[in-house]
Amino acid sequence: MEIKKNTMIIGLGNCGCKITKLFADMGYSTMFANGSEQDLKVLGNMKGIYKLDGYDGFGGHRERAMECLCDNVEFTEALEKIEQKIIILIYAVGGSTGSGLSAVVAQYIKDVYGENKIIVTVPVLPKENEAINRHKNSYQAVQELMSLDGIGATFFLDNNNCEGTDLRWINKTFVSLLDAFLTDDSWGEPNNFDESERLEMLSDPGAMIISYCKDGIEKLLTDNIFAPLQKDRVCNNIGVIHKDKNDVDIDIIVAEVGKPLNISEGWGGKCTLIAVSGMSFPVDHIQRLGKLAVDGQKERQHNIEMAKGHSLPALEFNDIEKPKIKGNIDKPKLTGRDALLAMRKKARA
Repeated sequence: MEIKKNTMIIGLGNCGCKITKLFADMGYSTMFANGSEQDLKVLGNMKGIYKLDGYDGFGGHRERAMECLCDNVEFTEALEKIEQKIIILIYAVGGSTGSGLSAVVAQYIKDVYGENKIIVTVPVLPKENEAINRHKNSYQAVQELMSLDGIGATFFLDNNNCEGTDLRWINKTFVSLLDAFLTDDSWGEPNNFDESERLEMLSDPGAMIISYCKDGIEKLLTDNIFAPLQKDRVCNNIGVIHKDKNDVDIDIIVAEVGKPLNISEGWGGKCTLIAVSGMSFPVDHIQRLGKLAVDGQKERQHNIEMAKGHSLPALEFNDIEKPKIKGNIDKPKLTGRDALLAMRKKARA
């Protein structure tokens, strides 16, 4: 089995669809779902586009996600006909459509296929300087994700790790990393990081990270595209594809992420790739986003209350008599409608 051929990638909402298009351009099987016709036009003539009629975002009303699936039968029918073993859902938790749909779509797929599919989620977290509702949506979306049973690995992409405003770097980097993980066919002595081990990592519940390791494990742990690791040193699996014999010290990785149940190593890779799965969700970071939303709401409510006290003080105005020029006769002011009729009469003259 080639993992790439057995993977379906589904983009939910604008952000999820943009990242999914990058996978489609690399030959992956893909689906796109969004309520905005304008956003979907950016995808061009891609196959598997589903316009969620009547649902251009959920406007903070997350309960409408079930109504959306109920009203868009074509999309749910497509979800029930997925042949691939691995289903990857990509969405922004700070947005409206992807954030609201993510948990219900994941649960829907789980209900349809049971244990026959590996469901992987890729929530994209907002920057810390974004709007209140983006932080609120993120907190609620991750809460919903944590409540689901039977979901595999979760890649928490973090837009805070992008310098400047061009978030495409994070998207492209993730696509490159996941593609390298899914398609690696390197082999060598004394062992190989085979497909069954990679499938085990993808089906491993909890947070997962992948990184190229060109300059030490810093790229894996801190200088990367993922949310900050939860500092509890919990993990289940470590996988390494070595390029060179002594390119990375496994003990250093274990010292940082904790002692895993399994360590899988392979040799002969085009570059050194490290993956860690079964880690705790980055709850400390998510809590910070939630607190930003609460603090932002309090500040906004305080400002609104303060603004209610605004008023204009009473002032005494003395009418000043207009000087009259001989021969100048004041004309009566016309009403709005009369003025309009006079203008039309003048224009027709």
